[in-house]
Amino acid sequence: MNPELSTFIGIMVFYILLSYVIGPVLFYYAFGKTLKSAGNGFIVGSLVSIALWHFAGSKMI
Repeated sequence: MNPELSTFIGIMVFYILLSYVIGPVLFYYAFGKTLKSAGNGFIVGSLVSIALWHFAGSKMI
């Protein structure tokens, strides 16, 4: 496999985990154990993923 492709896949897997797992779970336990707080974590995780891609991830490939 192309090294750039494997780097890209690794970065995308990290962003998936950040958006869909880490953000919602962190917000769920930190801000009230409600679905609304998990939804807010999803939004924040997604925004962090976009910012990380824009400022760091796109330059790693």
